[in-house]
Amino acid sequence: MLASLGTWAPNRPGIWAPTLVSIRDVAQNVLVYLPFGVFGVLATRHASQRHWLRLVLRITALAVLFSGSVEALQLYTIDRIASLTDVVSAAVGAMAGGLAISLWRSPK
Repeated sequence: MLASLGTWAPNRPGIWAPTLVSIRDVAQNVLVYLPFGVFGVLATRHASQRHWLRLVLRITALAVLFSGSVEALQLYTIDRIASLTDVVSAAVGAMAGGLAISLWRSPK
């Protein structure tokens, strides 16, 4: 998330490009949010072991809220571009990480 820092300019609007797609940026966001899903599921797994899919969806929703907040804050920087593609790729990464650890740790 440190890479999201930019030059703060609350009186100058940032760049909003909701459908901007950069393969490199999408891959980075997916990889950054994979641990979000893994550790989110591991941290709350004991409470909801039988409902692992519901847990993964909750962790994914948290990732969407967090990523959406980061993108909203980027609207107040002059050197960052806010994009819905980043939010979607964060959701994909968190869900992939959550599903992977849930399926790997599920009782056989």
